[in-house]
Amino acid sequence: MSQTWEQWSPELWVARSRLYATNSGIFLSRGQACLVDPGVFPEEVLSIRRFVEDRGAAVRAIVLTHSHWDHVLGPAAFPGVLLVAQALYAQAIAGDAAQRIIAEVAGWAAEQGVEGVEAFALPQPGRTFDREDELLIGGLRLCLVHAPGHEADQCVVYEPGAGVLWAADMLSDLEIPFVCHSLPAYERTLADLASWSVRLLVPGHGQPTSDAGEIARRQDHDRTYLADLHARVSGALGQGKGLEETVEACADMAFRHRSDNGAAHRRNVEGAYVELGGAPQAAPES
Repeated sequence: MSQTWEQWSPELWVARSRLYATNSGIFLSRGQACLVDPGVFPEEVLSIRRFVEDRGAAVRAIVLTHSHWDHVLGPAAFPGVLLVAQALYAQAIAGDAAQRIIAEVAGWAAEQGVEGVEAFALPQPGRTFDREDELLIGGLRLCLVHAPGHEADQCVVYEPGAGVLWAADMLSDLEIPFVCHSLPAYERTLADLASWSVRLLVPGHGQPTSDAGEIARRQDHDRTYLADLHARVSGALGQGKGLEETVEACADMAFRHRSDNGAAHRRNVEGAYVELGGAPQAAPES
């Protein structure tokens, strides 16, 4: 499947990659553009650059919603452009984490036959923020808000004029919540987002939607899933159950696309088990 393009509001275009249905955003207003997670394949990033150039606009800022490898591949194609990320991004790409991300990029490139990533370097933000920040792009005001849970450094982009929420790696129609950072933090983030006026929802992966019923269904699904996960893991720990018994206690939980998300669900259970007080699983002996 090749990259697809859709206009979802007068100022927002969404380009979807053939990898993981990953979305890249182009907010465009009065000859200025702000990109969100431009990617993924080199030709897709160049297509985004041409899209902006063909409209006589200039890229004024790039927002990286978080540090996962499939969201950080594009900024190198836009030298000199202001790169904005949440403050914990710097920690997320430091030390061993940097080597892991670079190895993930190399593994993807080898598997997909992508050339030119040997010199890949993790993008360094020119501006970071703690809880909230704001970008003025042409006539648009884009609000950046820290939204931890999926990852510690994750942020969302909210355009209040049109009620657009770029939800980073949350509220997808394809994925369940991937709890890579913290289950309680994820629950708090979704509770906060539920109070916002959202008329257009764009997930990091999957189909955007302007249908109010669908937006509500996704919010309800993800909040219900996380609450059930929290309750079951806490209950298992209270009964003194081990990890595998806890995994079994969560086996019949309801969530979307079970065949595709089963492995992610197990990782969620394993992560919640440790975060909520269980003993980490011992590494297998070599």
